[in-house]
Amino acid sequence: MLNPNEILLKLVISKCESNIKKNYYIICILLYKILGEDYLSFINTEYLLLLLILLFLIFFILKLKEFKKLKKENHILKQYNEATKDSNIISTADLKGNITYVNDKFCEVSLYTYEEVLGKPHSIVRGEEDDEIFQQLWETIKNKKVWYGVLKNRKKNGEFYWVNINIRPILDEKNEIIEYIAIRHEITDLVLKTEELKRNLRLDSLTNIGNRYKLIEDVSKSVNPCISILDIVSFSDVNDFFGYKTGDNVLKIVARKIEELLIDKENYKVYRDHSDTFCIVAQNEDRDKFIKNIDEISKTIGKVPIVIKSRELYVQLSYVFSFESKENLLETANIIKRYSQANKNIIIYDKALELEKDYEKNIFWTLKIKKALDEDKIVPYFQPIYNLKTNKIEKYEALIRLIDGNNVISPYYFLDISKKSKQYLQLTKTMIQKTFDYFRDKDFEFSINLTFEDIKSEYISSFIIELLKEYKIGHRVVFEIVESEEIDNFRKINEFFVTIREYGCKIAIDDFGSGYSNFEYLAKLNVDYIKIDGSLIKDILINKSSQNIVSMLVNFAKGQKVKTIAEFVSNKDILNKVRELGIDYVQGYYIKEPIASIDGLNDIISLREFS
Repeated sequence: MLNPNEILLKLVISKCESNIKKNYYIICILLYKILGEDYLSFINTEYLLLLLILLFLIFFILKLKEFKKLKKENHILKQYNEATKDSNIISTADLKGNITYVNDKFCEVSLYTYEEVLGKPHSIVRGEEDDEIFQQLWETIKNKKVWYGVLKNRKKNGEFYWVNINIRPILDEKNEIIEYIAIRHEITDLVLKTEELKRNLRLDSLTNIGNRYKLIEDVSKSVNPCISILDIVSFSDVNDFFGYKTGDNVLKIVARKIEELLIDKENYKVYRDHSDTFCIVAQNEDRDKFIKNIDEISKTIGKVPIVIKSRELYVQLSYVFSFESKENLLETANIIKRYSQANKNIIIYDKALELEKDYEKNIFWTLKIKKALDEDKIVPYFQPIYNLKTNKIEKYEALIRLIDGNNVISPYYFLDISKKSKQYLQLTKTMIQKTFDYFRDKDFEFSINLTFEDIKSEYISSFIIELLKEYKIGHRVVFEIVESEEIDNFRKINEFFVTIREYGCKIAIDDFGSGYSNFEYLAKLNVDYIKIDGSLIKDILINKSSQNIVSMLVNFAKGQKVKTIAEFVSNKDILNKVRELGIDYVQGYYIKEPIASIDGLNDIISLREFS
């Protein structure tokens, strides 16, 4: 015979719906405890129906509250969705890449209608990207990872537009890909302005010919180049006698005449190096022919006077040549130029003349670097970075210096030579070690410069990880990436960044805005700070284009939740301008030059008028 508890359990199971069995069972137990043996008669009465109704009411009220909560969350989510759709270009695609949905912003920017793109492959808006990029893209998303990058897209009318894009796979409950979603942010204006700036940076503003930056760039890309450097003889006399405005006019006239006299304008290119110095470069040109052509240009210009203030001025050009390899072309041309000033009959560089001195120079600095390393004379100097919101110094950049007696030597003189002499990695390691030691017990954030080559070096990267483990100050460390080369091993770089972020480190990109490859780094590396290219900051008060570029970079950074730092802030007017443009931090000689010790510096700086 069943005992009362067993009877109770069977009754509950038989009469209750599955979703209220637990609650009903609890109530029945309570009734049994209260009524005892009379319980069985009670539950067979009309009270059972009342009890069930009560339970259903409780269940309904709970579900109603849950529904209201979901409705509220859905309302908020809908607003976030609308805000995202308004500002971003969104599309989805099936597993083959065919478009299954686009938002209004996609149609607005691409000029296609919804019907025109539905079911079409995304290549309908593809620009001029290499196949390799899209191969990498597909490999990434098919492996259930998110792909980030900058793409050049094409509108329906053939015009191009640029987007900062991330593409992610959408997974079902079985972790299988069911579709892909692409979210783009248009950066066309920023890219075009940056390209315009790059062109302006390569153009001499006075003569409208290529400048030194363009000269260096073109020589590096050329095949078997040769060069001639031409100087206006006694040009300083023109400035002294007629004034600088007239001197500028002479430079413009000479530049125009040189261009007009070039026989092969496709192969011969003219540049203004500096002041009254011009350079002519040709590729794969016969040596004797090149010399003859330059000589003809010089003689022709010297025969025809320039009329200035009703006076005739005859301009004479001196010139020298170098036919060395492109790696040494500019250096050797300048060497022979200096040499020819004392030896007028020597105008063509010959290795026998000066390379020995160049070797001596390299040996001199190699020995000096070795001695400095042995005697612990490689030290970090620190330049403060000032927060324009809090009006305080909050971080410092560590900069390498070589101490030679009473002289503090800039890396300009020895860093490149250290790379040739295989001492560079030891210098980098020393700098990192000393900077960590210095800031170990200080509360400031500090940044250390690294190149991509440093990161790829197991010697340096493993040393950094060891220090982060030992010192436990990763949350105050910023690694500032100096872009001297392209990333050729992104996997290795990304692994390093993932590792250091586990210790709380931050990442900054130096010279941001100097090329649109920066946008790819920004998207891929998830940086915390960008340092705006110093060339933009230096002339921001007189160059409207620089102001516009900086303003757009700041807005772009804010959209990416990245802090901005302006370098080369050399006076109060520049500081006020970058503050007006919304930059977060400033750095430069107006705040403070690099110094050996930061003790008490914040108190001194706070006394100055920066606000």
